[in-house]
Amino acid sequence: MYGMNKTIMAVVSAIALVYSGLCFFLTLQGYITTEGHPIHFWLFLPLSMDSLGIDITQKLIDNVEFLNFDGVGPFEYMLNTIFGLLPESMASYKFHVLLVILLVGFIIPVVGFITKPASNCDGTTNPAQYLWTHRPGAFKRCLAMPWDLIVACWQKSKPLVIIPVVLIIYYFPWAIMISISLIIPFVLVRLIVGMKISGAAKREAQEYQKNTDYGVCPHCKRNFERPMVKCRCGLILEYPVPNIYGYKVHYCNKGHEISCESGKRANLTTICPHCQKQIQTREALPITISLVGATNTGKTSLMLASVETMTQKARIVDITVDSPSSGLSKEAIAAKDYAPKTVPGETESQIVFLRSLKLQDREIIFNDISGVEFQPSLDKVLFEEYYNYTNGIVFTFDPLVFNRDHIRDSPHEVFDCFHYMYTTIRGIGPGTVSDIPFAVVATKNDLMRPRLQDDDVRQYLIDNGEENFVMVVESLFKEVKYFAVSSRGSDCSSSLKPVWWIVGHADKKLTELIPVA
Repeated sequence: MYGMNKTIMAVVSAIALVYSGLCFFLTLQGYITTEGHPIHFWLFLPLSMDSLGIDITQKLIDNVEFLNFDGVGPFEYMLNTIFGLLPESMASYKFHVLLVILLVGFIIPVVGFITKPASNCDGTTNPAQYLWTHRPGAFKRCLAMPWDLIVACWQKSKPLVIIPVVLIIYYFPWAIMISISLIIPFVLVRLIVGMKISGAAKREAQEYQKNTDYGVCPHCKRNFERPMVKCRCGLILEYPVPNIYGYKVHYCNKGHEISCESGKRANLTTICPHCQKQIQTREALPITISLVGATNTGKTSLMLASVETMTQKARIVDITVDSPSSGLSKEAIAAKDYAPKTVPGETESQIVFLRSLKLQDREIIFNDISGVEFQPSLDKVLFEEYYNYTNGIVFTFDPLVFNRDHIRDSPHEVFDCFHYMYTTIRGIGPGTVSDIPFAVVATKNDLMRPRLQDDDVRQYLIDNGEENFVMVVESLFKEVKYFAVSSRGSDCSSSLKPVWWIVGHADKKLTELIPVA
């Protein structure tokens, strides 16, 4: 048992034991001051300065006929019967023997509080410790604490259980009294803890929805509300939120602390609940951008150049940009002018995190798809998760291709292949208008003479026979914008504009903090 559970159990136990201790003190005082008087159990209930308690044994003798054994209570009658079987030489020690029996009778149920069964909060369906007041059968297990020495002996060694069973006649009254004393403090503490859980859970849900909302796996591309968590001891747990496992921190069954408060879980090791692979989420708001275009149109270079520009501009306003993806490493960005071709097939998404004291962490996810996948094929592979969860699409084309004698993979041909996959995967009709932002990007603008401006790109496509492409795109996507970018060399700041336009649709606050001229 760890952390909050120790406090909760200590509070409940202390209240019950203090009250039971006062009852024991009155009982012991009554027995000592009236040597030879029958043992009467007292209930601490100070009704006046003259009386600190009630003689419940005398009350029972006077009011319950079947508990009256010739003027003594059942406990005293049982002890007298036992002493009647002993040699007469033991009679002179009766007072002292009964005094020891009283002490032992009180101590044995108290010992039950420090046994393992009393404090066991291990999780069953989830390897996290329950809150002490919310473990399965919590109320019954609380009332059973004075009897837990029997359970502990049974678990340790079955023959050992004979000892507390034989002594049960001595501690039975005290165990009953302590069990009753546990009812009120347990109920009160459980209500308080329940209110704490409810309040913390409501605040956490609101903060999570506002700051994160959901996560995206770079491996399987699927999104999820909450990831799983891997503790440093290797146990896999549900995502820690305020619940019956804790409202501030959770503890795994090996005692490791795991925060369950928003803003303190960013460094947790997280696991995708779908593919079970280790990922990073950092509780960052995810924004997914899918790159579409023919081979050699500069999709990968655009991605690398945009991250490089983003890093430079973010540094000015004290926002840190970093990436756990090898495809967006410092070495990969430095070699952006010679970016290798994206291999065909399904590849991992590339992710970048933005962190600042000014805002909750943000995560930008790039789905960089090989241009080969947008070539006509009878046996076309559908990459479902690339388009099921995306905040925007960057469609790239090479403006220099129109200066060649033979145009291969023209914008309208690539778009036809893309849109077939897009509508099939999302289960929408061919003529349905999508509200996903769609950026049409002319790359390699550094090689154009004269260079294109953003406002020139649409007309440039029309002038080069792609009027049908322009009309179809604008009829199928509600938000369409045209860009001309350069992704190579030292001046590649334009590469961030289409990315930031899409980011602005999902997170306006971020684009306001890092403006793109």
